[in-house]
Order: sequence, then C-alpha cells, then structure tokens
Amino acid sequence: MISKNTAYLSRLDHLRFFAALLVAAYHFHGGPALTPSLNPLTVFVKEGEAGVSLFMVLSGFILTIIAHGKELNYRKFVYNRFIRIYPLYLTMIFIAAYASNRTVDFLQFLQLISPLANVGHFMGSIKFPHLWTIAVEFQFYLIFPFFIAFMSRYGARYVLGVVVLAVAVRVLLFVRDTTVIDAAYSTLVGRIDQFCIGMLMAIIFKSRSRLLSSPVALVLSVVGVYLWFVLFSRITHGGYYGDASAYNPIWIISPTIEALAWAGLALAYLQQRWQMPRILDSVLCYLGGISFSMYAWHFPIVQIFGRFTADLEVSWYWLFLFAVLPTIIAVSSLSYYIIEKPFFGFRTSYVKKSSVLSGDTLVESNSKTKVPKLGGVQH
Repeated sequence: MISKNTAYLSRLDHLRFFAALLVAAYHFHGGPALTPSLNPLTVFVKEGEAGVSLFMVLSGFILTIIAHGKELNYRKFVYNRFIRIYPLYLTMIFIAAYASNRTVDFLQFLQLISPLANVGHFMGSIKFPHLWTIAVEFQFYLIFPFFIAFMSRYGARYVLGVVVLAVAVRVLLFVRDTTVIDAAYSTLVGRIDQFCIGMLMAIIFKSRSRLLSSPVALVLSVVGVYLWFVLFSRITHGGYYGDASAYNPIWIISPTIEALAWAGLALAYLQQRWQMPRILDSVLCYLGGISFSMYAWHFPIVQIFGRFTADLEVSWYWLFLFAVLPTIIAVSSLSYYIIEKPFFGFRTSYVKKSSVLSGDTLVESNSKTKVPKLGGVQH
C-alpha cells in the first residue's frame, strides 16, 4: 500500500497478509490448542489469534519508520488514521448493530463507534466481536505522536520504559485481582508493549539494516515464534481459552514475549536480501493491501462456512484453502475498492521533514521517487 509519508516496503504487506491469514484460519479451525501439539501447522493455526499481536507490532513499526526524526502535525496524523480506519470500521459497526436484533441500544452504539469500544463487554453483543482490536489500534494512534516526540528527546530508552511500566502495571493488576488475562489480551494495558516493540524494531531496521539479513536468521526467527507458541499453549493449556489460562501469571509477560518473537521474525524477513519471484511478490502485496478488509470480513464468512460444512467429511484445511479463503479474498477485494480505497485520496502528508535510512532504503516524505524496497523488486 502506497503512503504519502514514506516509501513502500513490499514485504511489510506480505507480513500483513500473513497476520490476517493466521487469524482467519484460527477462527475457522474452531479455536485454541486445548490439546498440546508439536505439529507446526497445528501450532500456528491453534495459536492464530496471535496474528493480532503481529498486526500491532507492524503498526508500531511502520508509523515509526515514517515519523522518526521528523516533526508530526498531530491533527493531520489523526485525520489520516481516521480516514484509513473508520470508513470500513463504521460500515462494520452499522451492519453489526442492524443485525443484532435490537440488543445494541443508542448509548452502546455511540461507544462502539468511539475509540473506547473495547471498554466493557459491548463488543461481545455484536456480530463482529473481533473488532475490539480496532479500538486498541486507534487508542495507540492518539498517543503515538507524543511517544515519537519523547523518543526523539530521550531516545529509545523512553519506549523501553513504557514497556517496563506496562509489565509493572500488569503485575499490580495480577496481585490485586489474581488475574490479568482480559487486560493483557484486549486492552492497551497489554497491547502497548507490542506497539512499542514495533517502534524499537523500526529503530533497529533503520540503524542496522543487515542485522538479521542472513537466511539462517529468518529460519531461527520462525523457530523462535514456533517454540513460543508451543510453550505458551502448554503453560495455559490452550491459550486465551485454555483451562489454566484465566488465573495464570504468564499473562503478565506474554504480550511482551510474543511481540519480541514477532518482531524478530518480521525484522529478519524485511532484511532478507534474496529476490522473490515478481509474480509472487505482487500477489502477496495485493493480499497484504486488502488485509484490513480480510480481517474485518473474515469472521462472519468463517461462521457461515462453519455452519454449512460442519457435517462434511473434508479436512478443514482443504475447505479453508479452496473455499473459505477465496471467499474472504473476493469479499475483501470488493470491500477494499468500494469502501477503503476511495477515501485514500483524502489523505495528506503529516510529516514536515525528510530523512534517510541507514543502509540501502530511502524513506522520504512527499516523495514520488521510486526506491528500492528492502529485499524485493521495485515499485
């Protein structure tokens, strides 16, 4: 997706698609890893809700790539994020409210369309409960310009301090309530780590462009994510819905560890120097470009397929690959071109200075110059 504030990194869209794919496969497969497994496919699908964490790490990363070392116009920044998120989000909320059989009253509706939609239990009463993540994202957008300004003033240690403070708050909540799972999973208290680690990942990407460029580093990073999923599933007996999850202290640190694992994988993938076949790169870029619509629409689609294919003697992954996923892509493509893309023309530049990344990649505000994408072909 082309931004008016930074050069295009194609592999970032690859990762966005992967995150959306994980979440969609998780919801279609039917839930968490209540039975521990070492099968990589099973582990990644059963812990696919962690795709949300990857989305949030990538959000912190790309916003910092755009903004670090530059002056932001706060009003224009928030306006751009509103234009990018709210047309589709409001569409989904209106549909959800209309389809909820009058269970959503006017005050609940006002909360749902606000950046505080994840406060309370209103999201559980609508048809698209996964949209709580949009509220958390927008809450981060509101404070990001302050974070980037403080990081420019105090350095990366400021963002590290935010991570430490977030962990400390979760410790206090756990000591008080003997549980911290909901705060860690569905609020900014737990997710702020992941945005901040994405911000730190951007600093590393800009200053050490070859740190994880070896293919061995990419393999090790994938193994690291896999091992974390296996460990987390065994500790909680199935992730968020696991038998040993609600009162497990692992939730104090799990958002941070998960973000570090994803950041390592994402950084290694973005820094790879091998060439990807042009057609594969283009397909993944397209799918990454519609990943927001994929995330928004996948839930009702997988529910419909789940209802009508429950009695079929066909493996879930064949159904997912050849029926569910193509349907999600088709609906998301229509959504992207009708709901999302028409608003892109209203976006504006919100950065006032340009900067050069160390390494091979130029990121320049308000530039129309085509630049080399890290490890990819040119766009």
